[in-house]
Amino acid sequence: MVKMDAAVLARLKRKDHNFEIYVDPFIAWDLKHGKTDINFDDLFAYEAVYSDAKKGEEASKEVVKDVFETNDFHTIAKEIIAHGDVQLTTAQKQLMTEKREKEVINFIITNAHDPKNHTPIPEQRIKNAFEELKIKINLSKQKDKEINDIIDQLKKIMPISLEKIILSIEIPANFAGKASSVIYKYEITEQKWLPSGALVAKIRIASGMRNQLVSDLNNITHGNIVIKVEENI
Repeated sequence: MVKMDAAVLARLKRKDHNFEIYVDPFIAWDLKHGKTDINFDDLFAYEAVYSDAKKGEEASKEVVKDVFETNDFHTIAKEIIAHGDVQLTTAQKQLMTEKREKEVINFIITNAHDPKNHTPIPEQRIKNAFEELKIKINLSKQKDKEINDIIDQLKKIMPISLEKIILSIEIPANFAGKASSVIYKYEITEQKWLPSGALVAKIRIASGMRNQLVSDLNNITHGNIVIKVEENI
């Protein structure tokens, strides 16, 4: 459970009644905006629904049952968080904004690329574009929606695509066994073993993951490998 000095109130007014619960601000915000793998053990300070939390006044079980049609605390709490307000401090909002911005930028680095030359987009270029376009993180949006909106804005000043690329890879016979354990972690669209024992494979991959794949294969093969971008899908 979250400690009281770190908890904030989530509030919902329904049918002229106030309902309040003490929650971890960060976990509650994630839950409110669509995250599903939530650890409920860490979300709440107390499993109690208040009509006035600061006065310590709990809501009547009869009223709770009438409004939410249940007295199950987790069901009620999810309803309060989803449809009510999570009372964040200015500092908490700032931390969440910074965290969200890093998540958005990391997503773009990993999944997007320049469609002209199939290369990943450098982090600094993305940050510069954020400044040029005056992009501000909006915590009220779900992260996936915000990512799509931001990419639409970035397209105004740079070529950018979320389409995956296909890499064609040829691995010499003496390294094929070890290297296959690496490439099988990715989406293989085609593969064949040559009479020489060499392995030829095509892998569908996010452009931003290419450098890691190439590095892993180069370490195994000591650079004795042929990799090229085959096509976009």
